Amino acid sequence: MTLTRVDRWRAMSLSSTLLATAAIGVAVVAPSAAHAAEGFTGVTTDGRIAHLQTDTLPGMNPKPVKVTGLATGERIVGLDRTPSGELLALTSAGNIDSLDATTGKATAKFSGPVTGAVDPNGALTFAVAPGGKTVRIITAERDEIIDLATGAKTQGGGLTFAAGDHHAGAKAVPSLDYEADGRLIGIDPAQNAIAVQTAAGAPTVSTLSGLVFEALEPVRATVASDGSVYIATSLSNDPKRQQQSRLLRYDPAKGRITGESGVYLGVKLAAVADDGQVPDDTTRPKGSIRGTVVRRHIARGFSYYGPIGVKTNEPGQVTGELLLDGKTVASGFASTYVAVYVDIDFFPRKAARGTLRRAAAAHRRAVVRMTVHDGAGNKRTYKKTVHLSA
Repeated sequence: MTLTRVDRWRAMSLSSTLLATAAIGVAVVAPSAAHAAEGFTGVTTDGRIAHLQTDTLPGMNPKPVKVTGLATGERIVGLDRTPSGELLALTSAGNIDSLDATTGKATAKFSGPVTGAVDPNGALTFAVAPGGKTVRIITAERDEIIDLATGAKTQGGGLTFAAGDHHAGAKAVPSLDYEADGRLIGIDPAQNAIAVQTAAGAPTVSTLSGLVFEALEPVRATVASDGSVYIATSLSNDPKRQQQSRLLRYDPAKGRITGESGVYLGVKLAAVADDGQVPDDTTRPKGSIRGTVVRRHIARGFSYYGPIGVKTNEPGQVTGELLLDGKTVASGFASTYVAVYVDIDFFPRKAARGTLRRAAAAHRRAVVRMTVHDGAGNKRTYKKTVHLSA
C-alpha cells in the first residue's frame, strides 16, 4: 500500500506516533529477548509464498515468489510440515503437493486428488499428525484422514463441542493444528472460540477462550515450537480495502490472546505453517539514496519537496529529514512490507515554510538524512547533499 503525497503530508504530524505504533505492533507477537524468533511460511490469496518471522513482522523477507506447478484455477488453501521438514500443501482441487518454499514449485504427492474440492474461503484444518504418517482434513463437509504413504482415505468422524461446554453439541468447523501431545488446537470461527481437542483422538473439543474480534475467512492456525498457536484471519473482506490478514497468538499456558489490534500483514494469507525457531534479526538494514535534486511541488494547497529515492534490502520503514544549514526543515517517511525502492517526499515544518521556499527559489544546497529501519528495531542512517529547486 502506498500513501499519496497529500496523505503523507497529513500524516507527518503523527509520524512519531506511527513509528511507535509499528514497534508496539511487532512487540505484541514477538517473543522475549531470551528466546529465538519464530518463523512461518505462508501462501497468499493471490498465490505467492510469504516468509515471516515474529521479530520482523509485518515485513516479509525475502520478497514473495509466485507458486508454480498448479493447474489453471487451482489454489493452495492449507499448509503444514512433516516431522522431516517437508512442506505439504492442500490445494483447492483436493490435491496434496510438496511445496518448495524457496522457488515456489508445487509437486503433486499422488497421481490425483485425495479429497474433493476445497472452498478457499471456508474454515479448514490441514494438519500433519505428530508421527508424520497421516494428515487430517476438516471442513464443513468432511473429516478425513489421509495416509501420506499411499494417499488412502479414511473417515475421521467429525468433532463436536463436549458436554458442559458453552457450545455443547455444536458441530466444530475449525482451523486446527496438532500439539506435540497429539491433540488438535486452534480456532472455530463459527463459534467465535479458541478450541482444543479434549484428548488425543477424541471426537470432542472444548472452548479455551472466546474472541473479542470477528474471525473473517480465510482463517488458518499453526502451532509454534513453544506450543503457542498462531492464527491468521482476514482483516476485511471488502474488495475496496487492502487485502491483508491479522496475525494473532494464543498462549495455552496463560490462556491469553495477543495481536487483536495488530500485527496487520501486508498480504492476505490463504495458508500458513510454522517453520520453528529461526535466528533473531540483529543485522542493521542497508540502503542507498538515489537522486540529487529536491524540487518544490504544490498539491491541493500543500507544498512538499522531493522525491528522493531510497533502495532498501529489508522491509520496514524509511524516515527522512531535509536539513538546511544543519537544521531540520522538513520530514517524510515510507513504510514497506518487502525490500523495495521507495520515493520519499519531504513535508516542511510550519515555521520553516518560508525559509525553505526561498531556499528552493535560490537553488541552494541542502542535506537529506535517511534512516532505514527494519521490523526488529535495527537501523542505519545515510546522508547526501542535494540541490533544492523551485
